Amino acid sequence: MIWDVYQQSKIANAERSADRAEAKVDRYADDIAGIKRHVERLSLACQAMWELLRDHSDLTEEDIKKKILEIDSRDGHADGKISTQSLNCDSCGKATNSKRAACVMCGAPVKGPHPFEG
Repeated sequence: MIWDVYQQSKIANAERSADRAEAKVDRYADDIAGIKRHVERLSLACQAMWELLRDHSDLTEEDIKKKILEIDSRDGHADGKISTQSLNCDSCGKATNSKRAACVMCGAPVKGPHPFEG
């Protein structure tokens, strides 16, 4: 009898844990779906900007490929992403992280290395 109560308690705890895990999975799946939609919109915008530039200038596919590689390699790694960089604060001169909005030493706004960071 006591063993049965103990087992039922364990089963109930396991069921609650499984329900919580399932809810987390659902939230993460929703987050991932939102991120995928956002990436698709950004891809469309990038493609539209590129086609406008190409159609209204003498830029070529090779030009954009070279520029992508140049930007990708600025952090020393051609890995398909822009990594965090160390910058000197314009206000106090101390090193700070390019992903931060403000210097950790003096609190002054940090100007990132390019307008799309952040």
